[in-house]
Formats: sequence, structure tokens, C-alpha cells
Amino acid sequence: MQYLMTCSTEELALLVTMCDYPHVAKGIAEASLGEKSPEEWEAIMESASRQLMVKGFWDDEKFESGEVPLADEMQEFIKQYVESKGMLRCSDAPRESVLMLHHLEGQSWLSHTIHRDIIHEFVYITNEEIPETIKQYYSFEFDGQLSDPIHFSLSDEAFDLLSDPAAQEKVCFMSDFSKEEQQGYERFVGDLQSKNWMLYNISFFHIPDLKEDPSLENITFFLPSQSGMWMIEYNDKQARPVQVQLAGSDEWNSLLKGISTVTAFAG
Repeated sequence: MQYLMTCSTEELALLVTMCDYPHVAKGIAEASLGEKSPEEWEAIMESASRQLMVKGFWDDEKFESGEVPLADEMQEFIKQYVESKGMLRCSDAPRESVLMLHHLEGQSWLSHTIHRDIIHEFVYITNEEIPETIKQYYSFEFDGQLSDPIHFSLSDEAFDLLSDPAAQEKVCFMSDFSKEEQQGYERFVGDLQSKNWMLYNISFFHIPDLKEDPSLENITFFLPSQSGMWMIEYNDKQARPVQVQLAGSDEWNSLLKGISTVTAFAG
């Protein structure tokens, strides 16, 4: 693990612009700041250049002479970041945060944590460090081991309704739960409500080209609970294919280890 830098959205957008990726920079900036007039963007970028100068990333003399005002190492970093062909995205909507792991080459990855769409932190990591990086990012704490397994299953339609608080009775009606499944579901809903009706997910994208939209290769949904982790798997051989189970810390660690096994073959 090697810390690289921390910057604001505006600073990152300017760095990407200076490395000749204007469309990527526009997407980064507008995702956080919304649409602005050309005059507003000019003022925002001028302020960002001053901040980069303070951090030692911006050479104003080079800029005034028409050269790229960034060190070769910074230009190479931006190129690797923008042109990455594989990305692992770890969502954390309750904290308004996201961890994105960009594949560089071989076993090398770039950890990119975004806080509230404002602050970006970059760290170089290896594929072996991915499980611990994700584990530290979420920092979930569990009370202990589960005494009995808790599980239930849902149809695709019922799963799509989970984020709607008003639809929970409909989910129960559609699912025809057993007594044990109903108890498990009610416990799950309590945890879901505590997270503002938002599931967490880890997704892997393949990015064939900057001109094409990323292709979703795989996605895993989960939800933390005080006593464990709700793991959600899909089994299309079942009548209700969405399988939900409250698992312990060992299963959570196994999931993270499995992700690093998959990412070892990225790119």
C-alpha cells in the first residue's frame, strides 16, 4: 500500500483536463457540482490551480509557456487512472461515500475513495491487499457468532420492492413466507430501515473504451446487521431466486477473499 494524494473534485477535474481528457473531466466535475456556465467553470478551475500550486502539483511557469503544468509522474498517474479497463465499486450510501478500485496492470490497483462527492483519496495497492482494503473501508463490527441460521428467499419482483417502505406488506403477500422466514424477513427489514432502505453492493465493471459505457460484469448485494451480515445471492434454479441469509464474520471475510480471487484475473 502506497499513499499517493488527496484532492478535491475540482482539483481532480483540472488534473484530468490538463492530461487531455476533457470529457472525462467534465463528467467528474458535473457529477459533483452540476452544470455551470463557461465563466463559472473558468473561475472554479482557476481556484483549483491555486490549490494544486500550494500542494506542489502545479507548475505555473510551464502553464504560462503553454506546457502541461504537471510533473511526468502525475501525468502517468492520471493516464493510468483514466484508462483503467477494470473497476471494482464498493458503495456506502449511508455515509455518502464510495470506494473504487481501478485495475492498472498485472496485480497493481489504484484505491480511490470519494467522500461526499468532494474529497478524493488515492492509494496504490496490490491485488492481495484488496480484501483488507474493502474490510477497512466499511469497518463493520459484529457482536459475535450466530447461534442459528436465518434465511428467506424472494422473487425478482419482490427484491425490486425492498427499497420502498410502503411496499413491505406486498412483499410478504407475494412471498408466502413460512413462520421462520417471516421472522427472518422482519429482522432484515429492521436492519434495512436503519440504513435508510438502501442495500450495500460491490460491483465489478469492465471498461473497454473511454467512448463506451462501463459493462457490469458482476454485483453482490449485502446489508450489515449488529449480529452479522445479510448476504444476498442469486440462484436462478429456485422459484424464488433471491436467497437472503444472515451470516457471520467468517462468511463476510470469505466473500472479500473471493473478490480478490476474481480480480486477480482482471484485465
